[in-house]
Amino acid sequence: MNKYAIIGFGGAGYQAAKEIRRLDPEAVIDVYSDTDTGPCNPMLTTYYVKNAIPYEALFPFGSLEDIRRDLRLQVHANRPVTGLVPGERKILFDGGEASYDRILISTGASAVMPPIPGLDLPGVFKMRTARDAVQLKKRLDSGEIKSGLVIGASWVGIKIVEDLVEREIPCTLVDGAPWMFCVAAFEETALRAQRDLESKGVRVACGQMLDHIEREPDGRLTAVMRGGDRFTADTVAVCIGVKMNTGFLRDSGVAMNRGVLVHRRMRTNFEGVYAAGDCCKALDIQSGTHRNIGVWYNANRLGAVAGANMAGCPAEFDANVLVNLAHYLDYDFISIGDVSACGPEDEVYEYEDEKYYIRAVRSGKQIKCINMTGTADSNGIVKNAFIKSIEAPEAGLDIKTICFLKGKGFPDGFINFLGGKSLD
Repeated sequence: MNKYAIIGFGGAGYQAAKEIRRLDPEAVIDVYSDTDTGPCNPMLTTYYVKNAIPYEALFPFGSLEDIRRDLRLQVHANRPVTGLVPGERKILFDGGEASYDRILISTGASAVMPPIPGLDLPGVFKMRTARDAVQLKKRLDSGEIKSGLVIGASWVGIKIVEDLVEREIPCTLVDGAPWMFCVAAFEETALRAQRDLESKGVRVACGQMLDHIEREPDGRLTAVMRGGDRFTADTVAVCIGVKMNTGFLRDSGVAMNRGVLVHRRMRTNFEGVYAAGDCCKALDIQSGTHRNIGVWYNANRLGAVAGANMAGCPAEFDANVLVNLAHYLDYDFISIGDVSACGPEDEVYEYEDEKYYIRAVRSGKQIKCINMTGTADSNGIVKNAFIKSIEAPEAGLDIKTICFLKGKGFPDGFINFLGGKSLD
């Protein structure tokens, strides 16, 4: 009888457990979690805050007890793993240790709270966990918040802006980068997104690096920037990114570059030790390097692939490319590919009408990055075309894809840019 350990129980851990149980019905599966709740989708937290979903919907696979029963798991709740001896496939925790045939590291990521003075003041929030969402919602529901400040034009930060705007709470968004969504958006795209936000009453200030936060005599909070600018509000949400939860692997010998490095079958550099989800870096087919792409879909897919391989059924993670997606205040933005890989020598395609804005960059027949707004119902097929341009640049688009894009109103120039041909 095989014994498996799953360290961390988010989307990746759940999918791995589900796949192991399917392929190895008699296995012993131990789950070690630092919480007592089921896997939480971090991107749903802001939907709970704005009353779009009930609390239970934060946990798309059900309660921890339901999952334990359905998958016949041995769950060690509120028991974080403190160390790993990968050569012996042994995990360490307060009060003991245990050995296994195979181990999955799926500890996810946490919101970054850098050592900046004032981030621990009451009224300063981060947003990553269900607990974070409950605390912010409780404060907003109290009616005490008359103004809000969001630090970080991230995918979570923009959703908190949406929560505030929909409650008619004046809001300011600040970011240290020169423009919004800097890691994913071309400047031209970002300026359009900023103008849209400002038209909805949101103040946007980029190029603002936080120095510290201080409390005013009236109880409000002021974020003081390195350049001297001051932004005051009743509450401050800090959304400046995430860090991978890999501290317990320090000095373990597991290969890492901030995140755990894995190949397409999710194995680490140690036999029998795997990693999946937001704590790991899988192969990015665009750059040919390991990259962390921390989105819910990827985490779940990585976990399922890891679980299959742990149970002895070979499987590989398919195309991994950078995708950043935001839907907020009736505005859609998607970036596919690596904006930082684009240079002045590359070919640029740009298009704008009353529905779409598109900016795409390619080198030869390979697309490097695409920014689009207003294309929510077409993002998947454009992503597939992007991947195809990398894996088979000579193949071009198939007729089905071309017809779909034309039917959605995409211009012939963009279809040709992706590798298709105009149809009469």
